[in-house]
Formats: sequence, structure tokens, C-alpha cells
Amino acid sequence: MKRIKHSKIKNTGLLFELLTRQITYEILDGREEKSKEIVKEFFSSKTELSKELRLFNLLLNEKQSNATKSEKFLNVVLEAHTKINYEKLEKEKFNLIKTIKETFNLENFLSSPINNYKILASIHKLFKGKTLNVNNVKDIFESKETLIEHISKTQTQKESSKDELIESYRKQEQDVRLLTYKILVETFNKKYSNLDENQKSLLKNYINNVNNSSKFKDYYKEQLKEVVKTIHNLYSEMDDKVTKIKLKETINVLKSQRIKREVSDSQVSSLMMAYELVKEIKNVRS
Repeated sequence: MKRIKHSKIKNTGLLFELLTRQITYEILDGREEKSKEIVKEFFSSKTELSKELRLFNLLLNEKQSNATKSEKFLNVVLEAHTKINYEKLEKEKFNLIKTIKETFNLENFLSSPINNYKILASIHKLFKGKTLNVNNVKDIFESKETLIEHISKTQTQKESSKDELIESYRKQEQDVRLLTYKILVETFNKKYSNLDENQKSLLKNYINNVNNSSKFKDYYKEQLKEVVKTIHNLYSEMDDKVTKIKLKETINVLKSQRIKREVSDSQVSSLMMAYELVKEIKNVRS
């Protein structure tokens, strides 16, 4: 019985995730926003790719109270996928992949970690099985089991509040989401146009290692050590008493951090603020 193979480069949901990740890199580096143009071209509301992406997002974001309801919801989405024009979808996907290969180093593009990779792969395999009429029982069962478990999983209050904005954003119609994105980018560029290299590096590492907590933790600890050393040197050279108090408090806060299994969002924010403080003082003294 023919297996349903997963292909990163043909997974619509995964490609969209990687493109939006690439958009962030380009903004932080001040580079030409090629990824945004690719998203606008291939994921506009009239494309079959956008229709398939909406189904991906339904399965990614939907939560049901039990496995029975989750399976029913999954089957409804799979049935909706049969309404897509497969011939047109494959043509659009071929052109999207061709554009990605022409624009980026494909190996580097696909190497960026995705924290919901298993879910995206399972969705892709089920959609592909429907499209090609492949019915490998083991593949279908494993993919369905993964998605039913995902849809049935109840979010904690913390996870729910953290993801609320993102989920709301993803559930919007594609053209509305692109308009929202445009506003977000313009706001980002306006508000954070003065990030220094340390701040940009921190954000890029934080984004790139979202699924590699050990690597980012090592990076974070090293940067924390360096910024504490820098602030301590500034403290030693400073005459202004008020500024010295501010520096001393910052050093104490940074030194008191306890990094557990993962670096928290608040700890990343603290380091960003420490970089900003260093930058402010250096600008005043220059």
C-alpha cells in the first residue's frame, strides 16, 4: 500500500509559516521585503492556495471539547478540501515553489525551525491523501490521531491569552490579513527603526530558535553576561547619582534572573530594555 510522503516544499501551511518568518528577518535587517511580495501574489483571497491555507488555519486554531467533536470537525474540513480546484492548486503551488527557489537559498529557507511542524505535516498528508486518492491506513490513522489530539487539547489560560491576537489575525480573510500585516509592518518600521545591532541580533535569534530552547538559552546567557558587564562599566564611570541608581537597579534585575527550561518573553524584554538603556547613555555621552 502506497505511503503518503510529506514534502516540506509542497506543504502550503508550512511554506506560509516560513514566508512570514522570512518577512520578519527582512524587516529586522532592513532588506528589500521580497517575502511580503510573494505572500501578496500567491496568497491573495482569489487563489486556490489561499483557500487551502484557510483550511490549514482552521485545523491549526480550532479547539473542541472532546475527541468525538474534533474528529467530526476534521472530517468536515477534509470534505471542504475536495471542493478546491486541484489542478489550479498544483499550478499555483508549482509557481510559488519556483519563485521561492529563485528568490532564496532553498536549504536555508527550509531549515528555519517550525514549532508546529508535526501538525502541519499531518494536515498536508491528509489533504494529499484526499487529492491523490491515496488510502494508506497507517498514514491516515496516524495523521488523524495527531490532529484530533491537537484539536481536543485544551489551552491553558496563559497560552490562550498569549495566542489570542495571533489566532484572531490568522482567522481573518486573506486580503484583510494582508492589509493588517501592511499596517503592522509600517508601525514596526516607525517604532523600531532605531534598533541597534545587539537588539536586532537578539530578536533574530529569538525568532529563529523558537523551537530550539537550548541553543537560544546559551545565546541569551552569553548576551546577558556581556550586557551586565557593559552596564557595570558605565556605572563605574558615571558621576550622576540618579543615573547610577538606575544602572544599579538594572544590574540587580538582570543578575536576579533565573532561567528555567526556556527563556521567557519577559526575560527577552528585560534584555532589550537593558540594550536600550546602554544605547541611551552612550548617545548622551557621545
